[in-house]
Amino acid sequence: MGRRLGLLIGINQYQDSSFRPLRYAETDARAIAHWLVNSRGGHWNPSDVQLLLGAQATRQCIEQWLAQLCLQAAGPDDTLFLYFAGHAFLDEGRAEGHLALADTFYQQPASGLPLATTLLQLLGRSPARAIVCVLDCFQTGRFWGQRRASPFDCKPLPGPMFLAALQQLPNRFLLCSCRGNEFAPEQGEQNVGMLAHRLLLGLCGGAADPTSGQIIFQRLALYLQQSLGEQQRPQLFGQGLGPVVLVGEEETEGPATAVARAGAGAGGDNGHPGLPQRPGGPGTVLQAVHQMGQMPQPTQTPAGIAQLSPLQPSSAIATPRAEQQAALLLQQARALLQQQQLAEALTSLEQVLQLMPTHTEALLLKGQLLGTAGRFAEAMQAVEQVLRQEPGNALAWSMRAALLANLGQFEEALRAVERSLSLDPHNAETQTIRSAILVKMAVAQTPAAPTGAPLPGASPSAASSSAGAAATAGASAESGRGPRRRGRALLMSLALQVAGLGLGLLGAWLAIKHPGAPGALSLTIEGLGLALLCANALSGCYFDGIWRFLPIPLVSLLATALPAYLLLTQSGRTRLAALVEANPRGFTAIQFALLWFGLVAILPFLLALVGLLSGWLRGARRR
Repeated sequence: MGRRLGLLIGINQYQDSSFRPLRYAETDARAIAHWLVNSRGGHWNPSDVQLLLGAQATRQCIEQWLAQLCLQAAGPDDTLFLYFAGHAFLDEGRAEGHLALADTFYQQPASGLPLATTLLQLLGRSPARAIVCVLDCFQTGRFWGQRRASPFDCKPLPGPMFLAALQQLPNRFLLCSCRGNEFAPEQGEQNVGMLAHRLLLGLCGGAADPTSGQIIFQRLALYLQQSLGEQQRPQLFGQGLGPVVLVGEEETEGPATAVARAGAGAGGDNGHPGLPQRPGGPGTVLQAVHQMGQMPQPTQTPAGIAQLSPLQPSSAIATPRAEQQAALLLQQARALLQQQQLAEALTSLEQVLQLMPTHTEALLLKGQLLGTAGRFAEAMQAVEQVLRQEPGNALAWSMRAALLANLGQFEEALRAVERSLSLDPHNAETQTIRSAILVKMAVAQTPAAPTGAPLPGASPSAASSSAGAAATAGASAESGRGPRRRGRALLMSLALQVAGLGLGLLGAWLAIKHPGAPGALSLTIEGLGLALLCANALSGCYFDGIWRFLPIPLVSLLATALPAYLLLTQSGRTRLAALVEANPRGFTAIQFALLWFGLVAILPFLLALVGLLSGWLRGARRR
């Protein structure tokens, strides 16, 4: 069996403000990468999976990795998996689709990754047996909107020539999703994007072959097309000559068998008969773990585990009268549960357990109710009691797994759900819970990883990797809006205000006290001071907001107070008269100084308001 090589890219923040910041892209790439290398997930070799996030994902770095994986590392028996989450756009001059990388500028399409040119060269020359490229992109720019046939059309990105050429390359697939446009809100579930969430569910078993347990890419693509809404539903392009196995051992088989097991070719249809369907739709999978109301219900025990969850009281010493009374109370609890009267239902169950403390069904129903209320520890006590009485109760093991998952104990939860499946291998609800736990494990691993940190593995250049990580850390620190950033903005504004006022006072002092000095020098110094104050007000408030604005009104008041004192008070007029009497030639300089203070009092304040409003509108447009 050949190797499986992966390159996963996610970019949230861009240097160019034309690409709005994303929320899920880096988390999506990291969660999928961690699942692929997890021993309970894809079980890929960690050294064969590379993860590039944020500032690491520059055009130069991406091109190096693509060339190395496709042309140097891949062999004739290997499978390549490429995943990109971020922005994509069209070159308005040539209508060619580009992926937006961390250092891409919208007005400079050459700084992006040309999709058709790059992929055609690499896909056509690579010796790899199969290459799967998954693009989870936000479309950016009005030009894309003009060329699309529907609001969520992704065909303009690869373009007609690339799609036609792709049909001539066997086992080269492009799974392309279009998340609306740059103004469409991101949609996520369990802290990852919708496509990544469904992709993980499919890899965890939703798209597994029912006979071999393999995850075949063609079946995974059909699973995604069936389980996603219009905005995230991907389109599949390419032609396959056999199944592309992403998870599981590959089998040696003839071409006819391979094509039959692969299901459909590129595109397929939504009614694929071999694709397993989950009751209640794809949304119920994570609800089974996240909400206890979706746990396996003891009141609706599947036929396959009826012998493990008896509906009759289990106490051997209970009297017939106690049994009859317990049965009535249990029936009452079920009715109250259907009416969503949880507290009353729990009271009835407590009465049942007072009569028959080991009643299995009452204990399981109590565990379900407590779990629904978020009282997981108490619910666990009821389930543990059932397991002490009946260690072979598959339903109790399944409920224990769901409770442990809600408590964040994923390894224990996985062992519990596997125990349940060993007792009842064909229970669909338990298989759904197992898939949900695996997805939650993959997502839970992602916040702890540093942004932009690759998985263990070789890199084209250790120096470039370290530089990328340092750049990512710098970008993350720069984008933070915590107290330290606000404090720096406030101090910078104060420093610039003091510098601007100082220059103005210096220019006025030269003109008044040294009338023989060149007049242009004092005017230039005063002009520089005013320009510094205005620039700080406009640009500072635009980028840093209210924290750069706060000192400006104080300086305006100070600049107003000094001329007012000189002109409106008796002592101020006396001082002016003394200055003019001592130096009649300085009268013009005094007039310019008073005019300068008047401009300082009004102009920077007005520009600061303009900067604040413009910055707010910019942020609102990005959101």
